[in-house]
Amino acid sequence: MSSPSSPDQRDVEQKAKPFAEAVPPSMVSMVSLKARKQQVVRDALSAAAAELFRKRGFEAVTVEEIARAAGVSRRTFFRYFDSKEDVMVDHLDRDGERLLVELAARPLEEPPLLAIRNALVLAIEYGLQEADLIRETTRLLRETSALRRAVMERRNRLEERIAALMMQRMGTTSVDNTPMLLAFLTRALNDTTFNAWYDHETNNIAGLVDDLISRLRTIVLDVPLEFRKGQT
Repeated sequence: MSSPSSPDQRDVEQKAKPFAEAVPPSMVSMVSLKARKQQVVRDALSAAAAELFRKRGFEAVTVEEIARAAGVSRRTFFRYFDSKEDVMVDHLDRDGERLLVELAARPLEEPPLLAIRNALVLAIEYGLQEADLIRETTRLLRETSALRRAVMERRNRLEERIAALMMQRMGTTSVDNTPMLLAFLTRALNDTTFNAWYDHETNNIAGLVDDLISRLRTIVLDVPLEFRKGQT
């Protein structure tokens, strides 16, 4: 019998939580009045920045202008954001929140991939109501490595939350890697659809998503038989 300090037990204790269980339970009911007031200021800064970015382009806008448009000081701006790049990332987080809302609202009888497809179409169509900002954001993500790194960190958290949602939806546990795989797939489809829209400027978002899923299906069906052993 291993002692409490045995290497095997230490290894188990040091392992991270399963991916789909990494998100803490909702703390909405515990949010303080102060935190809600802070969110109002944060939202005002984000909205002001988005409007300025849309009108004048990201590079031309300064932190001082964002603060002034939101009715706060430059000093206050830096209490909430580290830079104007950080504001852009915060705005992109809202697109991720919309995707989570749409995915959570899908009927439970929908198969996982169909639920993801339908949620993506609705969330992306909603995001493209600000088409000029999406164009500017996509261009910046392609050209600015610092912004890409910041977005990737937030996107990783989004994947964890999608995985937790899919685990609940499927009634499975963290032993099953399927929710994690579906979360990666959802994020990839979301990002690829926005990029495809940027390149082709089409209003047929459902067609873009369906085309990507069709291409994915073709790739999967083309997998050599030796990699499909044990699969049904």
